[in-house]
Amino acid sequence: MPRIRVNLKGRPSDYGLHPWIFKDKVKGVIGQGFEAAVYVKGKFFGSAFYNPEGKLALRFYSREEEDFTAGLVYSRIQRARHEREDILGFRGAYRLFFAEADNMPGIIADVYGDGVVLQISSYGAERLKREIVEGFRMAGYRWLYEKSDSYARRQEGLEPYEGWHFYDEEREHVWVEINGLKFKVPIGGQKTGLYLDQRLNWEVVARTMRGRRRVLDAFSYTGGFTLHLLKYGVEKVVAIDEDGDALELLRENVAANGFPRRAVDTFSANVFDMLDSFLLAHERYDGIILDPPAFAKGRNVSGARRGYFTLFDRALRLLEPGGILAAFSCSRHITFELLREEMTRAAKRLLREVKVLYWLHQSPDHPVPVYFPDAEYLRGFLALVY
Repeated sequence: MPRIRVNLKGRPSDYGLHPWIFKDKVKGVIGQGFEAAVYVKGKFFGSAFYNPEGKLALRFYSREEEDFTAGLVYSRIQRARHEREDILGFRGAYRLFFAEADNMPGIIADVYGDGVVLQISSYGAERLKREIVEGFRMAGYRWLYEKSDSYARRQEGLEPYEGWHFYDEEREHVWVEINGLKFKVPIGGQKTGLYLDQRLNWEVVARTMRGRRRVLDAFSYTGGFTLHLLKYGVEKVVAIDEDGDALELLRENVAANGFPRRAVDTFSANVFDMLDSFLLAHERYDGIILDPPAFAKGRNVSGARRGYFTLFDRALRLLEPGGILAAFSCSRHITFELLREEMTRAAKRLLREVKVLYWLHQSPDHPVPVYFPDAEYLRGFLALVY
């Protein structure tokens, strides 16, 4: 496919290896299309997806002069497999492509057993979907399901899409093993089926809370934290989520791993409402996990601040002295400093002593290139509370 030529303003050093170029940096465009050969000062600078309508005009997929083909996708799969399986030692389920961090702009792919759930959120990748699908066929996966409904996709002017590309047999779920635990993953569930970015944090948090008497898992989804808490000997977990179907899967996961049903109480309800109800009932916990959905989609974080302050306030009121609090944000606009500030405000108001034990990050199969800090989005902390 012939590629258009895009000339950029300035010098190569103005851009480095950042994978994005915004529209105001484009000096001129020759031709029509969505694959571009990019030049700066007359010298080749990279191959990119081009979106003529968006503010984000270019997304680099290579620094070589090459087309985006099924063969390129296949070679990227092999490299990503090596990084995840051979270097990180991940098996069962993991993020294979983390979009720009893997030079696959707007393409997220999560492996679940012998298949993949795909998300596409860039203009160019949407138009080259046939090549992407063929690359996964070539790599030998037995099924490929797409769940493309992200906020980023809407920003590119793309409609949501969900459905099968290929399969050996159509399925509604798949079983995988992570950290020695069995998970039933819904194909087409929230995100791609599991919150794989918490893979290491599940272990760190549960190991630190080991042997606790009563732990609250707020925004529990299908039980990533709950199962790990039970694995490390927590006597009782109270799991809250608005998604009743997710809680049903959580109960199935508890049973599949041989944990007693009585070890978990589930509540399908609004977390904020339930926390207030627990306060009125004088409930107390020696561990609390707060893993809410993104409170901030854009740069305006005022509403998110209020949300986190409320969660921290309620958690500190419910925690016994010596309790442990784990809290997370999955919005790249929420910094560690913001979390610290809202935690400090709540602690000062209630005169509680809070000691941060760990600052927590996304799992390493969601890597953050040094030239692309936007790839960092999951932030959290684990703290001891007196």
